Amino acid sequence: MTMLHGTVETGLLRALTRGAETRAFPLIVAAVAMATTLSMTIPFGTLLVAAVLLAPRRWRSIAATSSIGAAIGALVLYLVFHHLGWNRFFVAYPDVVRSTAWRDATSWLGGYGVPSLLVIAALPVPLTPALMFAAISRLPVAEVLLALWLGKLVKYTLYAWLASAFPSPWIRRVQDR
Repeated sequence: MTMLHGTVETGLLRALTRGAETRAFPLIVAAVAMATTLSMTIPFGTLLVAAVLLAPRRWRSIAATSSIGAAIGALVLYLVFHHLGWNRFFVAYPDVVRSTAWRDATSWLGGYGVPSLLVIAALPVPLTPALMFAAISRLPVAEVLLALWLGKLVKYTLYAWLASAFPSPWIRRVQDR
């Protein structure tokens, strides 16, 4: 699994590198965000940082479009989990149900509903357990999509801004030595 994970991530990085000079680059990043979200195994954060480093002046549009792509991917997962139902869900994902992330997500979602999904989407933690529980809890689809998008927008905007701002001072400091 690790070798396959690395191969897929390398392929996605190559796709980003090839598209960095095109006008459609933010849309390419959005497609990568959606694909990695659907994969449930490849974290998008490192790919987002790489994309911003490839096109630092476009960090805002990259953050905005990638948050939309990731939210759409997460919504697809939400709908798939919703249609699986409790019985098939427990059989298909027994490790998730026993995880700490599952306990935390169920606690947050049970206590606070859709707003907690926004917070979880904005944090650098796995979103899949929260999506699974939210889907089984039958939260309103439109509210789920809005929460996922806003949470991802906050997180990706912060990541993109940091990636665009970070290298300059460090590069200057190294060059001055």
